[in-house]
Amino acid sequence: MPRRLGYGVRVTINNGLPATSPLATPMMVSLSAWDETGAYIGSTGQVEELQPGEISKIAVDDLLEELSGATDGDILGMLHLVPERFASTTKTDVATKELMAHMFSSDDFVEFHQKPKGVITGVAYQTGPLNDARFGSTRSTVVQAPKVIVSDTVDTLFCLMNLSTSFDYDNTVEMDFWILGPDGQRIARAWVEVPPFTYRLVSATETLERAGALDEFRECGGRGMFLGYSKNGTVVPLSLTRNRSSGAIACDHTLPPIFYFTTWGGETRLKANARLEHEFFSKPRDADSVPLYTAVPATV
Repeated sequence: MPRRLGYGVRVTINNGLPATSPLATPMMVSLSAWDETGAYIGSTGQVEELQPGEISKIAVDDLLEELSGATDGDILGMLHLVPERFASTTKTDVATKELMAHMFSSDDFVEFHQKPKGVITGVAYQTGPLNDARFGSTRSTVVQAPKVIVSDTVDTLFCLMNLSTSFDYDNTVEMDFWILGPDGQRIARAWVEVPPFTYRLVSATETLERAGALDEFRECGGRGMFLGYSKNGTVVPLSLTRNRSSGAIACDHTLPPIFYFTTWGGETRLKANARLEHEFFSKPRDADSVPLYTAVPATV
């Protein structure tokens, strides 16, 4: 929730399984929130009940008013959809078939709206459980396609969110990345640390400026690509191309490799990641380099 940039958040959530499905169930909706340092603020009680097949749009800013620890700073929020029969249960075992049936039955839609101009953008998203030891022992992220657009008034921000389906998750994820030119030329390299239950807004303009390549990049058209890799954890990547004057933004995400390669996973994933690391990130960083952000997201 990039509140420092003046945007509110609404989320359209789905109880995607129809009533005719044998796994259909009412879902109880609640919200948990963390501040910009990753400190847990709290969780609301039940805010809605979604019947099978029902869709609802939730104004997350309004829900934060129920949490006394919520400040005016940036916040990472997580909406929970819990089957009715588990609503009062702390932990339980669920069959993978049931979990995945609910997870992949429909996309949810995250919408950013600027106050007071009313500018709106959004992105549909779905993903399986993240950074959870119950779902695989190795985790990584390949960010392979987002567009970088930079001009006098436009910047592209990359929002990298480090969250988990396990509340005791405590891993800081490190992402190494390049900004490439339109011809594939390697323009600027940097890295960023994302503590657990936080996000970082990586500014393409700032990255290029630190590398002394901003003017060159703009002279070549101001367009390129972001290529990132983290091998010690998963982050959720979103890109926000933002006009600093009007507040207009375009939101996008990259599809994971499984959408491009039907054989992705297991040994194939490990080999592909190793090749990517060798090609782009095997050389050590400059001796005096530091991560882009070490404390709180940038206020750009």
